[in-house]
Amino acid sequence: MQIIDYDALIKNAEYFKKILGSSKLCAVIKNDAYGHGLDRIARYLAPIADFFAVGSVYEAEQAARFKRDVLVLIPTAEEIEIVRAVESDVVLTVDSFTTLFAVNTSAEKAGRRVRAHIKIDSGMSRLGFLQKDLPNLINTLEKLPLIDAEGVYSHFWGADEQSCDSQLEYYLKCAETLENGINKRLIKHIANTSAALLSDKYRLDMARVGLGLYGYGSDALRPVKTVTARVVAVKHVLRGEVVGYGGMFKCEKDVDIAVINAGYANGFARTLTSAYVRVNGRFCPVVAVCMAMIMADVSDVSVRVGDEVTLVGEGVNISNEKVIIYELLCNLH
Repeated sequence: MQIIDYDALIKNAEYFKKILGSSKLCAVIKNDAYGHGLDRIARYLAPIADFFAVGSVYEAEQAARFKRDVLVLIPTAEEIEIVRAVESDVVLTVDSFTTLFAVNTSAEKAGRRVRAHIKIDSGMSRLGFLQKDLPNLINTLEKLPLIDAEGVYSHFWGADEQSCDSQLEYYLKCAETLENGINKRLIKHIANTSAALLSDKYRLDMARVGLGLYGYGSDALRPVKTVTARVVAVKHVLRGEVVGYGGMFKCEKDVDIAVINAGYANGFARTLTSAYVRVNGRFCPVVAVCMAMIMADVSDVSVRVGDEVTLVGEGVNISNEKVIIYELLCNLH
């Protein structure tokens, strides 16, 4: 069962509004708000956030019902999507000349200007223009009056000050070149949750906060999503016997095993066999994961069939070196 704590969401958002000061809060609600449900999350965040960021034009159309300023982070060159974006007055990412020309062509057919933020590749090597591309970009933008550049942004690949500083320096040079070239002040943003918490020097005009809104990144935040399941069986397994497919776990001593009605079909990855779940207030190690069942060692706690098990939520962050909290929030339900 999934429970969403909207009070925690609001408090988390208000926390970021406070620390950001004069910088705008861009609430990242892409991919169904990290598995929290885009529609309701957007509804609750609309009075607090200054901007929304989403992953697709479809999501932008949903978010635009609650807020005018919606940025589509994933670029698109599909005419039908661009036209829909124009009609919804949302902001498209322009990360290359391919998307730039595609957006302009669709804008000409629609006979309307398109709002755009220019993406700079400052080191992640994923999306964006490089510094060497900017003279050509500036010259091209001058010839495309239907492209209304409103912002310029990038994305940190690291979470430490050294890596962020080197990217910030490169990005700011690119942003300055672009602003001077088109003679326009642009909204500048590069900080994600971790950078926004790390230092105010990264916050610039706006910070894109995703994970922090959902309760992770600082002890001052509260997890918004709780996913629970139920114990469907309790087994006493003897020393030397195995638990799970392929002898996933071999008992070094007699143990009590709780069988829980969730598994990788529900987003609880098989690699979480080194994680913990909470049963009756105690943290119990996961020893095996099947498609629709999890087995946990409950030798140190009294457990009965029907007892509730917390898989993720307050005090239970079951991510490990192979599965990160982002994946759990997006997939676990």
